[in-house]
Amino acid sequence: MKKLVVIVGVLFLGFTSYAQDFHLSQYWASPLNLNPALTGVMEDNVRFAANYRNQWFKYTTFTTYAVSMDANLFRNKLKGNFLGVGLGFYQDLEGEGEFKNTGVNLSLSYNQQFSGRNAKHYLGLGFQAAYLTKQINLKDLIYGSLFEFNNNTDPIDFAGYNSKSFLDFGSGINYFVNIKNKHSIGGGFAVSHIASPNVSFGSNDEDVLYRKFSSNLSARIELNNEVFSIIPIFLFQKQGPHSELDFGSYIRFLIDDKNNTALYVGAQYRLAAYQENKLGADSFILGVRGEVQSLDVGFSYDVNTSDLRNSQTFMGGPELYVIYTIANSKSRYREMLNCPKF
Repeated sequence: MKKLVVIVGVLFLGFTSYAQDFHLSQYWASPLNLNPALTGVMEDNVRFAANYRNQWFKYTTFTTYAVSMDANLFRNKLKGNFLGVGLGFYQDLEGEGEFKNTGVNLSLSYNQQFSGRNAKHYLGLGFQAAYLTKQINLKDLIYGSLFEFNNNTDPIDFAGYNSKSFLDFGSGINYFVNIKNKHSIGGGFAVSHIASPNVSFGSNDEDVLYRKFSSNLSARIELNNEVFSIIPIFLFQKQGPHSELDFGSYIRFLIDDKNNTALYVGAQYRLAAYQENKLGADSFILGVRGEVQSLDVGFSYDVNTSDLRNSQTFMGGPELYVIYTIANSKSRYREMLNCPKF
């Protein structure tokens, strides 16, 4: 019975929150979904990223998978400037596959370097084109007619409405500055779903996918001869009547400079608003990360602080990411980039 209630609740949320995208607590680990201007923005040349998130730990309710690959090109020919190209895939599942959001996106960016006294500035512009599909599985649903008439009949004819595909577009701008190869500050602004596509399963209905506006800031401040670094982070997103604010900080402990081995620990707090309400408590996020050479692995856990914390049915959400980068040792501009890390 509990499982039935959870499935019905998930499907209800799936229909009523159609205009809101999935979100990640470790959003920096999915750069193509955060801002297309971040495509190829890294010290190395090629980056592979994989993300997993379960919204509520106790049940299979909202689950997100994402993978991407991006690279920066022509850094030598453009004398430190570069083009970025990336390919990403994600799938967001509600329930045990009852409702699916699937997307494939292609991202392009260009980053221009501006040198100043004791600092290097980068300004990037990115564009993204995506092909999105929404699917719903109706065959396993239980309708009220089963209990009233012992006949499980769909009260609404959804024939042919179980899949919807459409093109989508986004763009963004990003800026960061590297100060004396020691401190860095970065920020960006992105717009997703520029065309506000119709995502309704019905041919005669209209359900608009709201545009999403995202703004992020981060910095890296090195202390104690680079052994410790403070990394404050900030993200604000608004999509239609929904808003989200994430803020917090990580602390980086350098273990081995030669092998780029470091440990990160941090915390964030998320505020959320629904249907134009004021921002309110949503979750407290604990995170830990580890870097070893070209490998970056992170894990976070959302501790619910909203009204749902009073229910034993739902628990916090675990999230895991893995990033691996490949460097071109022949590039003399590799060390000049020194991107800020969230």
